[in-house]
Amino acid sequence: MSTPSSPVPGTPASPSLVVSSPADILSYIPHALGFLPTESLVVLTTAGRKLGATLRVDLPDAGADPLGFAHGVLSFLQGDLDADGTLVVVYTEEPWGRGAPAPHSGTVLTLEDVLDTAGLPVRGGWLVSRSAWRDFFCLEEECCPWPGHPLDTVAHSALNAELIFGGSAFDASAPDAVLRTAPSVAARADARTAVPDAAIRAVETAQAHYAACCAGRWTTPHQFRATSALWDAVLHRVGEFDAEAEPDVAGFLLASVEARAVRDFLLVSACLGSAAAVDGATGCGLLAPGPRADTPSTPDEDPAAAGVLPEARSSGPLHDAVAAIRAAGAPAEVDAGLDPEAGAGIDADPGPGGRPEPGPESEAGSDARYPGPRTAGPASCGVEALRYADVLAGRHPGAIAWDRVDAMSILLAQLAAVSDGESRAATLTMSAWFEYARGRGSRAAVFLDAAERSVPGYRLARLLHELLRRGGLPVWARSRATAWTEGAAAALRDAA
Repeated sequence: MSTPSSPVPGTPASPSLVVSSPADILSYIPHALGFLPTESLVVLTTAGRKLGATLRVDLPDAGADPLGFAHGVLSFLQGDLDADGTLVVVYTEEPWGRGAPAPHSGTVLTLEDVLDTAGLPVRGGWLVSRSAWRDFFCLEEECCPWPGHPLDTVAHSALNAELIFGGSAFDASAPDAVLRTAPSVAARADARTAVPDAAIRAVETAQAHYAACCAGRWTTPHQFRATSALWDAVLHRVGEFDAEAEPDVAGFLLASVEARAVRDFLLVSACLGSAAAVDGATGCGLLAPGPRADTPSTPDEDPAAAGVLPEARSSGPLHDAVAAIRAAGAPAEVDAGLDPEAGAGIDADPGPGGRPEPGPESEAGSDARYPGPRTAGPASCGVEALRYADVLAGRHPGAIAWDRVDAMSILLAQLAAVSDGESRAATLTMSAWFEYARGRGSRAAVFLDAAERSVPGYRLARLLHELLRRGGLPVWARSRATAWTEGAAAALRDAA
């Protein structure tokens, strides 16, 4: 188990990994996922002797359709176009009687048939328990002694040593992995013990003030534009932002996510950039009637033109950015890109080679689903509205601005630590959605459980929980060209 000062989990030592034994393969899996799986089926793709993508799903419940489960797993693996084979690992505490079939053998044998038919034959399989591991398909005790090999052989494998030496580590479970990087996900009383009461009261006072000031106007074009611009300004400086030192700004941001249209807009804005997201929100008819959000106006022309904005207390870049937004009545800066059925609970990793450079077919706006290049303005609203809806539904096939997504996750963790009630449920559910976007369903479920504790029945959390239960994984997470990789976030986490 790693600690908050341990190396970042899930970061292999190098893109080229030498695998020489089953123990090497078993040692690689928790490094790829960032935590040690339990009651899970893990499938790794292979290309020759190289490891590819790693997929983790919850083991199916008794009575589940093994063929439907197998086809669901296959659908997630087909994004690895280089794969020519697979490896299967079952993690379970279910007993395996001597001479009896392995636990979940029906599920694994059905999966083996489906993968073989699809051109991804299973080249090896193992079962891992709390104390030992053994070959899943071998019952000959001469070559596979009972009850199996001790787990020490995995911990002492050559590849595990290489990964640890290269700076990789993993946590004991998905909740531990989340709590280490986002302590605010803990129960409210535990999460806020490190935050002074005076700081929390200041944030809560500011939040109540801005909620009252902006009631009924969050989706007016100028307020919507000002709110988007402020979120962008903070995201661009996420390593410098301190919610305790800037209670007015933190309170404004928390008040804004209680408006569902703003909350959902921020999910899309993080993925596509604010300009594309504003066009999409406009095309979807989410903004109240009024001038277009990209039409400059002044307070003299329109009393609501400037929008409500908080004051940044500390002098510096954020203070200057807020002042520029207020003075211009427009964003101070525009970023440049900074329903499947399967086993419930999905985690995917594109592989030790990471994500290749996107080709023309994966650039946002060039996919056949969105014909023609993206241009701002009314003519693009139909395309942008479709793209906006596709991102929220996990259907977008193009590139994602992972630097913005990772910055948003850091900011949401700060805001969750100083919030309560609906705003806390919103920040935790947004964090869960971004974990879903990364293909890390186990971590998403931890955030959703915390959101449910904050506001039982919070609608977006319930909907996302159901999606995860059904095995949802976004389209972009199924392709090596567009999937998230750990390395993209390392610099931002160091800054935070």
